[in-house]
Amino acid sequence: MDEDEFYLNLEQYIEESKKRIVDKERLIISENDEETPALDKKKTNSDFYDYKGLVILTDDDSENEYENCKNIKEIVSINDDKEMEQIRKVLEIQKEIKNRKKDEEANISKKGPCTNRMRNKNNIIQNKKTSKKNKEDIKKFINLEKEIIITKTLMRKKKEKIDNIYKYINKKEKIIKNLSKNMIKESEKYQELLVENFKKTENLIQKFEEINARKKKKKEMVQLLNIEMSKLNVELEKKEDKIKELDKYKEFLNKLASSNKNDDNPSTDEIIIKTDEKEKNFSKNMEKYIKNSQLLIDHFNLLEEEHLQLIDDTQNAEYILEEYEKKLQDKKNKYETKNKEMDYKITEINNYIKEYIDKISYYDNVTKNSKYNITFTNINNKIDYICTQLSYDINTNDIMKKFQILENKIYSYITTLNKYTEENKHLIYEYQREREKERRKQMRFEINLDRKRDKQNPNNKKSNNKNANGNLKDKKEKRESIYTLFEKDIFK
Repeated sequence: MDEDEFYLNLEQYIEESKKRIVDKERLIISENDEETPALDKKKTNSDFYDYKGLVILTDDDSENEYENCKNIKEIVSINDDKEMEQIRKVLEIQKEIKNRKKDEEANISKKGPCTNRMRNKNNIIQNKKTSKKNKEDIKKFINLEKEIIITKTLMRKKKEKIDNIYKYINKKEKIIKNLSKNMIKESEKYQELLVENFKKTENLIQKFEEINARKKKKKEMVQLLNIEMSKLNVELEKKEDKIKELDKYKEFLNKLASSNKNDDNPSTDEIIIKTDEKEKNFSKNMEKYIKNSQLLIDHFNLLEEEHLQLIDDTQNAEYILEEYEKKLQDKKNKYETKNKEMDYKITEINNYIKEYIDKISYYDNVTKNSKYNITFTNINNKIDYICTQLSYDINTNDIMKKFQILENKIYSYITTLNKYTEENKHLIYEYQREREKERRKQMRFEINLDRKRDKQNPNNKKSNNKNANGNLKDKKEKRESIYTLFEKDIFK
């Protein structure tokens, strides 16, 4: 329900209530025919109270809804219908009374003129009463109009407050809508960023896998090349050994040739020696590389692969070092906490030791300060005193002999007890076996008796079957009683 509709309905309801009040006045005044001009005056005066409907300014921008105010009668609590019904009942009763009075007046007019005078007096008194009632009703009507005006002002104030509240709510709703829009935009952006990040991570994972595959292939190639290099080195060493042998043979031949030509050409020998020295200084490996340039290229490629492998190894070593450093820090923290706990325990133990030492010192002081000093000399003196009273010689061995006799008796008692227990064990087992045999014999005897009875009385099988359950119960009870007696005997 919109605001305008709410106030229009309220105006209609107020106009209806005003019409009902006017109808009440007419009904009250129609009781007396003499006071009709007074009613005309009231009509003229009632125009003074003929106010117009509520006119309250409304904001065009406000989009308030009054869903909870559908029933306008709940706001203006005036039960006019009930009052009208009560007034109608009263008027009907008054009309009946008037009709009775008219009949009585007609009867009185027949009787004489005295009755007319009395009738006029009664009419004057009744008119005064009705005029008082009408005045009271007018006052009530004025009070009602005052209350209506007060309600108007209160409604205006409440409307202003409600409008302000709804304006504040609309502002907050706009802010919330803007925030929600911004949140939606930000969420979309973050979702796009997440999708991009997922794609990037997938691409990086693929690249990482490709790089790992390449590294594995390179490692395999390097291993194969190392194997080939080792084979080639072995072959080179063999060839170098052969070359050394050939050089030695060549030197031997040159020496033989030089011995024959020393007399003829000494200058040629010097030239040959210089050339030999130069050739020796020149490395054989360089000769190979100069002759075959492909060997240099292969060697350079191998060095590059080794360099890359070293870089990878260093990176892995750095990662491993970082992990070990983290583990060391964690262990340090754990050891620090443990050390703190141990320090706390050590302090407690030290305090306990101090207390114990204090107690020992206290008891030592107490023993020193005590009156009765217990020593071995005092004990020996007491023993001597007892022996003198019992007429035993201290220097003889009578006392020791008596003690030995007592000890021997005690040991003999102990041995007899042990033997008795071992013998009793065998007796208990034998007793148990005998009791079980007796029980089995009794059971067999009962079973045989039952079979004999069944054979002797075949006609009474039906009766025996009926009483079988009772007999079984009796047998079970007997057996249980036998078991209980057997257990009691064992315990005895």
